[in-house]
Amino acid sequence: MKTSLLFALLGSALSFSVYAAGNSPQLLAGVEAGIDTDSAMTVSDLNKTQKVLSEKVKGSQTSWYNIDTTTHYDVIVGEHFSYDQRPCVSYKLTVKHSSKTAKQNLSACMNYTGKWIAKLSD
Repeated sequence: MKTSLLFALLGSALSFSVYAAGNSPQLLAGVEAGIDTDSAMTVSDLNKTQKVLSEKVKGSQTSWYNIDTTTHYDVIVGEHFSYDQRPCVSYKLTVKHSSKTAKQNLSACMNYTGKWIAKLSD
């Protein structure tokens, strides 16, 4: 069940954008959370992450609990910056699931459709 949920989640999170280097698949911001564990974000969690990154200012913290996955998420919005002439934002993501806590420092940039896409390390 968890594997099929993960594949459905990844399938729904993929977004395609054209860059100068060609077509490259991109993942929605937040999909990195728990990708190899039971704490992977659901579509609802990904949508909440998108909203937080779009609406909250630097230093804002937003938290929620997904009762279906028994997972707690904290997102702290960081610096806004520009990359490849696109607006970007750094953020801290904390995931708490089954007495385990994982913290990640992440960045996302807005694609041409207005979605925050995970910025991979250079």
